[in-house]
Amino acid sequence: MRAEASYPQQLDAFLARHAGGLSLPSVPAIYHAVRNLIYASDGNRDPAIVLKTGRGACTGKHILLRDLLRRVGWHADVEFAAGDFARGMPAVASMPEALARWVRAGGIRDFHCYVVWHDGMREKKLDATWPDALAPLGFPVNAAWDGSGDTLIALTPDGHISRAEDVIEHKAKLVATLSEQQRKDRRSFLELLTKWMPEEA
Repeated sequence: MRAEASYPQQLDAFLARHAGGLSLPSVPAIYHAVRNLIYASDGNRDPAIVLKTGRGACTGKHILLRDLLRRVGWHADVEFAAGDFARGMPAVASMPEALARWVRAGGIRDFHCYVVWHDGMREKKLDATWPDALAPLGFPVNAAWDGSGDTLIALTPDGHISRAEDVIEHKAKLVATLSEQQRKDRRSFLELLTKWMPEEA
């Protein structure tokens, strides 16, 4: 029985499939390959599981993107921004009413993350949250990003900005600062969003 590949080996295999391997990696190719993984917020933030299942939410996808960029020699970090996650989405006719109501009204406080990549001259913000399948529905998928400039962030920051090396622990600490009702609403919203999402993507 063959041993399961290590996380670095999994990263190398992903790079070989999507970005020409380790020798001439394309940052846009890496970014779009991660971005086009299915969006699913199921509580899992482990990038190795995101690689294995091909699905993840903003935290797992962006840890993966950071690690892939570091693997090929770039400087990259995960940055957190506080804001209303629901307000950054379009209301779509097929959404269940409870989900659409939150999207229209907002009120889902969260700490969204994205990758800050230093291209050798300046930092650029790379948000890989939404896959191309959501473009017809009006989601800001960043399909045209070619390596120049920042991408659109899935959440408009309205407060806290931070970075951390241990992204999973930092995210848990940030979410713990929300009120009990905010945490409950956030969980309910993300469950509804994830349940609806595969029907579209």
